[in-house]
Amino acid sequence: MSGRRVLITGSEGHLGRALCAAFRAQGDIVKGYDLPKQDVDALGDELPDLDFNCDILIANAKCKGWEGHNHLARYSASCIVNIGSIYGVLGSDPSLYQGTEVDPTPAWYAANKGALISLTKWQATNFAPVRSNAVCPGGIFRGHSEEFNKRYSKRVPLGRMATEDDIVGPVLFLCSDAARYITGQVLMVDGGYSSW
Repeated sequence: MSGRRVLITGSEGHLGRALCAAFRAQGDIVKGYDLPKQDVDALGDELPDLDFNCDILIANAKCKGWEGHNHLARYSASCIVNIGSIYGVLGSDPSLYQGTEVDPTPAWYAANKGALISLTKWQATNFAPVRSNAVCPGGIFRGHSEEFNKRYSKRVPLGRMATEDDIVGPVLFLCSDAARYITGQVLMVDGGYSSW
C-alpha cells in the first residue's frame, strides 16, 4: 500500500529521519514536523495548525504536554504509532552508566514514556476505529564508547544495541494492513532486554 499521508513528529532526529526515509521509500507522502533545536525536547500543548490531515501519525517527538499530543493524534484517520522506550516499562540500571560518557536516564524521561504507554491504550479505546500502538525501543547505538556498548550489549539476549533500522521495521508493520486488527499494544523492540 502506498500513497498514504504520513505525519512524523521529531522528524529531524536520528530515528525520525530513518522513519521519513522508510515511508517515502514505500511511496507514501510524508510530512515531517520538528521544533527548533533548542526546543526539541519540549513539544507541548501549543502547536501550530499543521494543515495536514493524515492517514498515519508517528509520534516520535518527546512531549511535555499530552493535550498537544492528542491534538496531533486527531489528525490521523487510520493509525497512530507512539514511539516510547523500554524505560517507560522498566526501571533503568544505574550500573550501565557509571563511569561511562552516557548520562543515566532521568526520572522525567521514564515518567514521560510511561505516560505515553497509558495514552496509547486510551487512544485505542477512545479514537477507534483509528488504531493506536506503541513501539518501545531499547538502546540504539550512536557511536557510544566501547565500554558502554559492551556493558549494554551484555544485558541484551541478542548481544548488541539496536540500530534505527531495527526500529523502523516494526513501525512499518504496525502501520500496514498486516496489523489491521492490532490496537492498544506495546511492542518491545529491545533485542530481548525486557525478557530477563
